[in-house]
Amino acid sequence: MSTTIERYVIKHISGSKTNQVEEFDFAKPELTIGRAAGSEIQFDPEREVIVSREHGKIVKISSNPPKFAITDNNSRNGIFVNKTRVKGTTELNPGDEIQLGNNGPIFTFDIYPRPADMMMATRVVEIPTTIKPTTISEVQEVEVVPAAEPVKTGLGKHTVERMLVAERKKSFSTMAYVLGGLVLLLGGLGFAFRDQLFGKKQTIVQNNTTVVQDSTNKNKKTPEQIANENEDRVVHIEFSWELYDANRGDQLWHEYVQVRGQGGQARYAGLYIQNTDGQIEPYLDIQKNVNVGLPVGGNNSTGSGFVVSADGYILTNRHVAATWHTRHDVFLPEFGFPGLLVNSRKEIVKDQQGNPIQVMPGDISIWVPAETKMLGGRPAGSGSIQGRNKYINVVFAGTSLRRPVISVTPSDNHDVALIRADIPPSLTPVKMKDNYDEVKPGQSVTVMGYPGIAPDQYVVRSSKDPFNPSPKVTTVPTPTVTPGSIGRIIPASSETAKTFSTFGDSYQLTINATGSGNSGGPLFDDEGNVIGIYYAGKSNEQGTRISFAVPIKYGLEMLGLKKVTPR
Repeated sequence: MSTTIERYVIKHISGSKTNQVEEFDFAKPELTIGRAAGSEIQFDPEREVIVSREHGKIVKISSNPPKFAITDNNSRNGIFVNKTRVKGTTELNPGDEIQLGNNGPIFTFDIYPRPADMMMATRVVEIPTTIKPTTISEVQEVEVVPAAEPVKTGLGKHTVERMLVAERKKSFSTMAYVLGGLVLLLGGLGFAFRDQLFGKKQTIVQNNTTVVQDSTNKNKKTPEQIANENEDRVVHIEFSWELYDANRGDQLWHEYVQVRGQGGQARYAGLYIQNTDGQIEPYLDIQKNVNVGLPVGGNNSTGSGFVVSADGYILTNRHVAATWHTRHDVFLPEFGFPGLLVNSRKEIVKDQQGNPIQVMPGDISIWVPAETKMLGGRPAGSGSIQGRNKYINVVFAGTSLRRPVISVTPSDNHDVALIRADIPPSLTPVKMKDNYDEVKPGQSVTVMGYPGIAPDQYVVRSSKDPFNPSPKVTTVPTPTVTPGSIGRIIPASSETAKTFSTFGDSYQLTINATGSGNSGGPLFDDEGNVIGIYYAGKSNEQGTRISFAVPIKYGLEMLGLKKVTPR
């Protein structure tokens, strides 16, 4: 008996429509995808800038048997089906995962009810029948024959005892010399190889935090062992932030203006202004003073962290817990460039030939949102521009409960922050090891965290609350384990040594399977000790990618366990 399909089912996994489910009548021959108002699968035209207006479409080829295809309408950022880019049109099956652009929103395509011939087959496992029977050992009874009465012959008992005592006295001195020599020899060998035999490890417990000062390579562990030991100590962090005017409490917006290109096509260009230090920064103002613009901040962002105390303290990156304190240009969309330079009266600045001065991404690469100097075209007062988290929660592996963060303390020295979650004091912290001077290139390391590119796992929970009976769909994070090695030690800039580093103090890693969302995850050595905090990645046009970690000494400084002074 054939199954009558009633509707298409679209489940949104990431993006502005995360956790939403859309259903469409199966009678529709196709589902259009894009930001245009007429799209069936429509995305927010302001928040989902990676999605084109008419990005693509899902086409029903036949109803019986059900066959489908997906077509890319020459979109700018492309369509990926199960992480493979679509070229033109490709076959689409129920359950396939679709992503719009490399970092764009993700959703799954399905139909309801799904026909039986499109279900996954149950795997049958055969149980072998050639099992050997249990062997039963029989104990034979043995007749015990009584011992015969000994016959006394030869030397008497007392004579033999006197002979033995005399012989023992002769050998005592020889044995003493031999034993003394062995003790000295073993003692010398033990001292020479004491680290290899017993391990050289000193553990200090301070403020409920375990810190391993030093250890040998005696207790090496595999990445699998490290993951099993630390899975419950590595947390997923979800957050959303905004930049605001501290005097009025209003969120700040980056202003745009509509311009026309050489071909007469209209586009939006971001406005920029030169501050009192001569640097170029985005033109910011409160929303009511902005005609066209985008809010400064980030939504539905994720990161990683790890537990460092039993009472809920967690180390992560500063750009995760307090994003506004970090050089930040990734939220400025590509379509806003080239931008335009304006003066304090919001008039476009022109060069000597009368052409508008254009602003490119490289012109604002050092901009830190919290250090913005201009507001509404005028110098901003000290402390008047600040950032805040609209929410920041931590989620432990294998759970769905979101626990709010009650305090955030960013570092002044590096991309590190200490946060505290609202949780009962029953956590097990990781072990941290400060061996900065001993870390060498080629050393094996393991990174754990929650990269955003990894597929999410969802769970549907039925509500037992009669006043809110709707079932809830939520994600359950599972950490990703990525082994690799330290490729290079990048020291910090030093005035005494007359050296300058654009990416120090850092460990350069050969690990390239991580990415956005993994920031703040722990970097373990091969004994399971945290020696660094993953925080950045870098790639070139050829696709070569490297990543970086902050030495753990900067995390220990946040805990008051170490002082970090410039070298």
